[in-house]
Amino acid sequence: MSEELWQKYYGQPNPLYGNRVQYGMLIDINKCLGCHSCTMACKQTWTSGPGQENIYFNSVSTQPYGKYPRHEGDPKDSSKYDYRFSNLYQDTPKGEYPNLWQFYLARPCNHCANPACLPACPTRSIYKNADGIVLIDQDKCEGFQYCVKACPYDKIYYNSVTKKSQKCIFCFPLLEKGQEPQCVKSCVGKIRVFGNLMDPESTISKLIRDPSLGVKPYEPETGLKATHRVLNTTERRQYRPDFGTIPSVWYVPPRNIPPEEVEKYFGYAMQGLVEEPNPVPPSIKMKDI
Repeated sequence: MSEELWQKYYGQPNPLYGNRVQYGMLIDINKCLGCHSCTMACKQTWTSGPGQENIYFNSVSTQPYGKYPRHEGDPKDSSKYDYRFSNLYQDTPKGEYPNLWQFYLARPCNHCANPACLPACPTRSIYKNADGIVLIDQDKCEGFQYCVKACPYDKIYYNSVTKKSQKCIFCFPLLEKGQEPQCVKSCVGKIRVFGNLMDPESTISKLIRDPSLGVKPYEPETGLKATHRVLNTTERRQYRPDFGTIPSVWYVPPRNIPPEEVEKYFGYAMQGLVEEPNPVPPSIKMKDI
């Protein structure tokens, strides 16, 4: 993220929603064991109810995913993820021996500074709270699922039993008690750091930005030119920042994979910001935000 964007969304109150706190997370991919302790802790806490059998607010997937399961009627090149079998076809590396590679990608909701789901909701049930956490008011949600279509990260789920959309809540009830989110507390590899991105003195802000800690800024304008240099593993990046939602979950990119592959996941390989990767009909957009 450029210095201009950082200052716009993290150096001052959010220009769209006014929150003066923005909780976020830094995840070191290189330390992830793929044990799914975070996923199970989250599921036991938040998604163990009716209709949530296949809902994972936090997920850990192998990248690349390998062979996707296909169903009758799906095109041959279908990349549909089947959440009924969350680990099926994983751990299928890419490349040719001996140059094989893969990595584990842990993903909660990004709680974006400029979320795509919020303006897509016709009932205004999605909002950002004072801590920058994106939430869905279950009393207002009418299950239109426009938010599901709008989220480019596929991190909003539709509960077919309650007829409501649901998503990661960054464990805000635990935050109010002075605790960290379940995925942070349960992590065996201790790969996650949680905190306020708007506080320049917070641990997470320093780990993302402080050059005295060896951090070097990511220069998005280099784009795919990064394929011709050695990957800078002291950079901190967001997952698919090209969607333009300003994610609040950051990553230490994986080592020992081709730099051009890093750009596909954590760079601007889509050649610039995508304004609306999942367009929402203007007729159902909120007009006064």
